[in-house]
Amino acid sequence: MSAWRRSHDLTVVLLAFASGATDVLSFLALLGTFTSAMTGNTALLGLALGQGRIQAAERSFTAFVGFVVGVVIGMLPPDRGDVRPDLVRILGLEAICLLMFTGIWMIRPSDTQSSVIYVLILFSAAGMGLQSVAARRMNLPGIPTVVFTSTLTNIVAAGADTLLGRGPFPFSAKRQLAVFAAYVVGTLFAGVLATHNLEVLILLPLGAVLAALFNEITAPTT
Repeated sequence: MSAWRRSHDLTVVLLAFASGATDVLSFLALLGTFTSAMTGNTALLGLALGQGRIQAAERSFTAFVGFVVGVVIGMLPPDRGDVRPDLVRILGLEAICLLMFTGIWMIRPSDTQSSVIYVLILFSAAGMGLQSVAARRMNLPGIPTVVFTSTLTNIVAAGADTLLGRGPFPFSAKRQLAVFAAYVVGTLFAGVLATHNLEVLILLPLGAVLAALFNEITAPTT
């Protein structure tokens, strides 16, 4: 495995950390909306619609739209097999989305019912949509950075096989475990910051994505 390919391991860990922090941040700061975990966001959308809570449904739907837009933007132009420039471009676009989110947050009105909340949701969700495309471009089997249910299933299944003597714990499962752990650490770190200084928490996903972008830009070419 080349040194550049190995650099992806650190990138996905940083992106998983960003996703965990974003889930906590968006739920706390964006009025109970997930902008990273679309499974949870879709459940919230259905719940809000079923209960007739139109504003909550609008926020969840905005997150869904933003995520889809981010994925579509990330897929343009088509993948030509040259992974590195594509990956740097996608992570750069994600960083721009999160930078816009951070800047708008800093100047937002204090009224939580302001329409600005929808703009914040759009930028955050678009950034996470772009991040999901970045994970696909890295092509690490079983390694997402925004959805972890299947990853957790793979980790537990591999652990069960190991305990039952069916073989050693595979490297792919170790990588998945590291990424899942990074997501959990991101949520824990965000939870700690949320109880002390929400303004600092706002910077956490952007910082992690910028670190991932820097890691890819500076990685060895071979």
